[in-house]
Amino acid sequence: MKILHYSLGFPPYRSGGLTKYCMDLIRVQKEKGHDVALMWPGKFFLSGHFVRFKKSTKKVNSVGKVESVELMNPLPVPLDEGITDFDAYTRECKNPEAFEKMLKEIKPDVIHIHTLMGLYREFLEVAKEQGIRLIFTSHDYFGICPKVTMFRNGDVCNGDCSRCRECNQGALSIKKIKLMQSSTYRFLKDSPPVKLMRKRHRSQFFREEVVEETPLEMTEEQINYREDYMELRHYYLGMLELVDEIQFNSSVTEMVYRQFIPKSVRGRVINISHENIRDCRRKKEFSNPLNIIYLAPPKPFKGYGILREALDELWEEGNENFRLHIYGNSVPKADYLTIHKQFDYSELEQIFETMDLLVAPSIWYETFGFTVLEALSFGVPVLVSNRVGCKDLLDGGYFGMVIQPTKEDLKMAIQYATEHPELLKEYNRRIVEEMDLSKVLHFSEEIEAMYGEE
Repeated sequence: MKILHYSLGFPPYRSGGLTKYCMDLIRVQKEKGHDVALMWPGKFFLSGHFVRFKKSTKKVNSVGKVESVELMNPLPVPLDEGITDFDAYTRECKNPEAFEKMLKEIKPDVIHIHTLMGLYREFLEVAKEQGIRLIFTSHDYFGICPKVTMFRNGDVCNGDCSRCRECNQGALSIKKIKLMQSSTYRFLKDSPPVKLMRKRHRSQFFREEVVEETPLEMTEEQINYREDYMELRHYYLGMLELVDEIQFNSSVTEMVYRQFIPKSVRGRVINISHENIRDCRRKKEFSNPLNIIYLAPPKPFKGYGILREALDELWEEGNENFRLHIYGNSVPKADYLTIHKQFDYSELEQIFETMDLLVAPSIWYETFGFTVLEALSFGVPVLVSNRVGCKDLLDGGYFGMVIQPTKEDLKMAIQYATEHPELLKEYNRRIVEEMDLSKVLHFSEEIEAMYGEE
């Protein structure tokens, strides 16, 4: 089978969960003998907006050689910075025949789309005309939310476009986006000065901003902005209507998407994994005090704030039967807190060996949550909010604790775990003896079945 993936690009220029998932899937598909290529949004030319393609071969660690199809003069790639220049993101392709020519040369049986960023609508239309099956994986909420997270003012967003302007006011300019997609930036991205600038920028990205509530009586300008963002969402939803099926990586992601996409759009939940996760489950001995591990960034949308509040209250009330461990982040000190240096993935087994409970109290709609799967793969019990996609693996609470993302629920759950260590021991037994991880660890087989359906 000839498979053409569309993603943001190759590592190390592109990183993150989306890129890792795509590379892992390509690796597995190549091992099975499939012919695989990756199309990605590349650099811009100063002259005109005509699309062209540059084909080459890229070598990726653990994947090997991959056919590269660079889309020159793509639409802008906003990442998770937001959108304010609507026309630049929805402009019509001047020469859609370039898509027709490229697809006839590559002859893919299926196109697996991992993001709509940088992609022209005309590409999907041409692929449909050629009878090529289109699959889309919902890695984030781009297309519904220009900021990709559906998170605002410390809680999930209800999709009200009248407030999008405030959320997107820090969007990158088109000039800066073009610079970030240039060959020069790819070369300099990991240089010390650029890495420092990126770190400073990202440290401010998820700060807890307060966006003024939209008054009941909106001004004409606010109404216009609302209509602009509604029209932008409608544009992307129209692209999703062209795909044959959506792979939702969790029931949480499907729930969010189903609020907006037409009912006619087909989709199914297929949980995901990555190449480093192995089945290393074993029976554990639990410590006193309880060692709690938190592996996410200490940001509001990840629930770190309510976790600290819950633990502060427990400690002040005299419950000292726990210790919290975080890694590679600078946060305010606490008597119960141990801050460890950043670790390498190869050290994860050793780390989980000494941990009793992983906590993932996300407030945002987390599309999956690899840290939860990683903990389960070592037999470590987990405590997650019902907004974490990986809760799908917990069978409604049978294999782990699932709570509301509130300080009160966190406090009660951790209090109960410290007072009833037999609960964690039973979770460990169930995870080791009863949980079927084979389906999620071999998710590529379900993906391949999706490719071949009519």
